[in-house]
Amino acid sequence: MSSPIPHTSQRARRHGAVLQPAERRQLERSGWRTTLEYRENHVRGLDGRLLRIEPVWIAEAERYDGQIAVATAEAPTIDAAWTKLQADVTASRVRVLRRVRIAASG
Repeated sequence: MSSPIPHTSQRARRHGAVLQPAERRQLERSGWRTTLEYRENHVRGLDGRLLRIEPVWIAEAERYDGQIAVATAEAPTIDAAWTKLQADVTASRVRVLRRVRIAASG
């Protein structure tokens, strides 16, 4: 005889760690497609010697609602990039591409 299946109320639910910043999840839930890129700026002295490396995180969001809207933010940390991007989208500081043609299928 098999044991009964435990109901959800009988056991605690377990979730994994949340890996993405809250700002990114909020943008994606509201219909934005997001990407994150990393770049390094190498700062050199006049003699060519490497003085420092500056990390740059680039967060982007795009959305199509009859026209394409794009927002981009750069920052030295991932969290700062997503925070700046969320603020730009909330304040409607986005580029709108009006000259987009969709190819007809078939």
